[in-house]
Amino acid sequence: MKWLIAFALLFSIPTAEITAQELNAVTLASASSPNAAFPASQPRPQAINDDDVRGTWELGLGYAFVRFQSSPFNASMNGFNSSVSYYLRDHLALEGNVTAAFSEDARYLFYGGGVKVSKGNARLQPFAHALLGAAHIFPRAATGNNGFAVRLGGGLEAQLRQQIWLRVEADYVRSQLYSSGQNNFQAVAAINYRF
Repeated sequence: MKWLIAFALLFSIPTAEITAQELNAVTLASASSPNAAFPASQPRPQAINDDDVRGTWELGLGYAFVRFQSSPFNASMNGFNSSVSYYLRDHLALEGNVTAAFSEDARYLFYGGGVKVSKGNARLQPFAHALLGAAHIFPRAATGNNGFAVRLGGGLEAQLRQQIWLRVEADYVRSQLYSSGQNNFQAVAAINYRF
């Protein structure tokens, strides 16, 4: 008789669990919203969604170091970098950039625009960008001091406060000045403001 009772209990436990699961499913289905069944707040996800930064502007201002090498002269210059970006999506922005750098015997100006691609989480975002534009250099040569330029590079943006970001980047700069091509380098450290 004891075996018969134990056997009956064994079969009744799974039936009780199935009934409880069905009851919970009915309760969840009849709730007006998913949050009504679970009133506790859920933490915000760490990945940035499109809706978080789509339509966001970003202004940046910082220090720039430019190493320029050409057949007429070579120069290491310090100056300023400014940028403006508009995020079409969380990972894609249109970017405009101006860099002005100086040394005792040289002046350099780059201005251009292109695309910026970034990925990451809410606090740390690596990025890459490609900019097409022009370069202006002094001293002037007989062939002129204006030419086509391309900047390819990337870096890292780290959130300091809600709308303030620290940006560091390194870029390869290809310019066409003095009737020849130049392969140069640029480094930037900047503060960005997103709004």
